[in-house]
Amino acid sequence: MIRHPRPDPVALDAELLAAMRGIQPASLGHYLTTGIVSPDIRPLTGGKLLGRAVTVRQPLPDAIPVHVVLDELQAGDVLVIDRAGDHHVACVGEMVARAAHAAGAAGIVVDGIVTDIEELREIGLPVYARGLNVVTTRVLKVPGAELFGPVIIGGVIIRSGDLLFGDANGLLRFDPTDEALPTLVKRALADEAREIEWRQRLAAGESLARLNGSDAYRATH
Repeated sequence: MIRHPRPDPVALDAELLAAMRGIQPASLGHYLTTGIVSPDIRPLTGGKLLGRAVTVRQPLPDAIPVHVVLDELQAGDVLVIDRAGDHHVACVGEMVARAAHAAGAAGIVVDGIVTDIEELREIGLPVYARGLNVVTTRVLKVPGAELFGPVIIGGVIIRSGDLLFGDANGLLRFDPTDEALPTLVKRALADEAREIEWRQRLAAGESLARLNGSDAYRATH
């Protein structure tokens, strides 16, 4: 098992996090072309997810790497597991989810399969994965896993310390040091505030094309 140095967590602005908790990821997704995780990685349990990635690459059906990383989780972390193309053997079930929840984790993201869906829903921790199966990893004591290194989740490179933000519609990845993120969040807040008015105007029969300016384009083409 390769253990990369775990980066020191970047201090996250409390006001920025509070603002993100108050908006939809899709309001940020309007402006993004990168960091958008494939919809094949879908939410299997409810709740909004916002937290720091802690990564595991687990190419073989060995339970040890995930169990080791569980002891490293801190409050606000998101356990991120890259199964390196194995979409058959589940690497997360009830006990892993309970351990992560007890550590204060913000969620679990798996590019692969999980199990025990009824128990996962009972625990309430946000869990994203490709699907479910009844076969699970086991203690094999084989090499090949990597802890805290870069992984690929739904076509997106994720590094330990990255900020993950998701809800029932999907999942986004951000570099927490990106100076553009606060501005992006402010734009999303303004968009959502405007949408409150738009709902009322649409209900009154106004045209969406007029509200968003599409009618001006139509008039000139």
